[in-house]
Amino acid sequence: MRIRVFGSAAVILAFAGTLFLVGCAVQQQVKQPSPEELARMQDSIAKANERELKIARMFAYDKLKQSQWEEARRYLWKVVRLDVKNQYNDWSRLYQSYMNTNQPDSAQYVLGLGLKYHQDDPFLSSTLGFMLKTQGNLDSALVLYKMASALDTGNVEYRKKIAELYEAKEMPDQAIAAYEQLQKIVPDDQSVKDKLGYLLRKYRAPEDYIKHLEEEVAGNPNDVEKQMELLLAYSDQNLNDKVIGQANSVLKLDPNRLEAFRRKAQAYENLGKSKDAINAYAALLKQDPNDSEARLRIADNYRQLGDWVNARDWILQAKKAAGGTLAEGDYMLGQVYEASSDACSKGRGIEYDDKLVLAIAYGLFKKAANSEDYAVQEKANRRIQFFEQNKFIPQYADWFMAQDRKMPARECFSWIQPGWPEVAFLQQYLDALAKSK
Repeated sequence: MRIRVFGSAAVILAFAGTLFLVGCAVQQQVKQPSPEELARMQDSIAKANERELKIARMFAYDKLKQSQWEEARRYLWKVVRLDVKNQYNDWSRLYQSYMNTNQPDSAQYVLGLGLKYHQDDPFLSSTLGFMLKTQGNLDSALVLYKMASALDTGNVEYRKKIAELYEAKEMPDQAIAAYEQLQKIVPDDQSVKDKLGYLLRKYRAPEDYIKHLEEEVAGNPNDVEKQMELLLAYSDQNLNDKVIGQANSVLKLDPNRLEAFRRKAQAYENLGKSKDAINAYAALLKQDPNDSEARLRIADNYRQLGDWVNARDWILQAKKAAGGTLAEGDYMLGQVYEASSDACSKGRGIEYDDKLVLAIAYGLFKKAANSEDYAVQEKANRRIQFFEQNKFIPQYADWFMAQDRKMPARECFSWIQPGWPEVAFLQQYLDALAKSK
């Protein structure tokens, strides 16, 4: 006797009802069999099917071993039809047979059908969850992976998929909690640590992200990449004292980490420690002698210290390292002359000598504005407009009253040498001024 599993209860009911009507034709109503009676009938059918079912399973497994997927599938479906009590769970093998014949839609259908009868199978729920996840059905995939994880609590991959699904569904709190639980289970799994760090950085307060990194670094102090990540986190939050200490930790592990030198120098600049910043940039240049940006930063720190000659020398070195042309260098040299004029005129107001120095700065800003560096062009043009609007450069009346003065005479400007290339612009400017009337 063969009874299909699908709708088997209805068949049993119909069968029992027929017997009842035949035996008691005069009755008007059919007595429904009790659950116990249904179970006995099902047992009877299963017993009748048992021999044929076992033979079908034997042939199915034999065909599977030989990779005869379609033949195996025929026997497996026969097993499904005969197994009225759902004693055997061969749905994963049915799934395998369809996948190996490139029929993913049928394979997916089999997984769903199998779960109706075997909800305690983590393979069926997780595999169907994976397929739905790839199709973008995140809600159903999450339910299925949760089912699988509840059945196989030690399976880390199921937990990872749950965390990934929370992230994909833009549920950061749940995703973070899932990864935090994972980290407790697999504390050495770097992928989990990295993903948790990413989510903390993206969705939580910076201090939470930094705390996470600090714990990681404490647990693995020789991980230079993680040490570097902590350094960047400190730097992003302008925790300058911590940046300096962390940069030292990174450089102890890897003396060639140029970015660690750079972040350390920037931290010193932020703290107003120009001399320490200069030393940090000088250390960077020992590792990367062609770094023109580091030379410009050294120059700017000398400018902050009021050491105009050293500032100028380092700008010229930066231009040389850059191949001879450096718009940022021209702009910064203009800042040096402007700062020198401001320092000299402080407390007394701008006089003709100061305007002569500012004219040199003006010439350098014009040179920078004519460069192909758009970022430099913009800020150089702003300085040019500022100088012109406020008449900080010599006007005709200024020149007329001091026609014989070609260079600033004050002692504070004695560092400026007439033969320097940028100073030549001053004479050109004064000559043009003289011809303007």
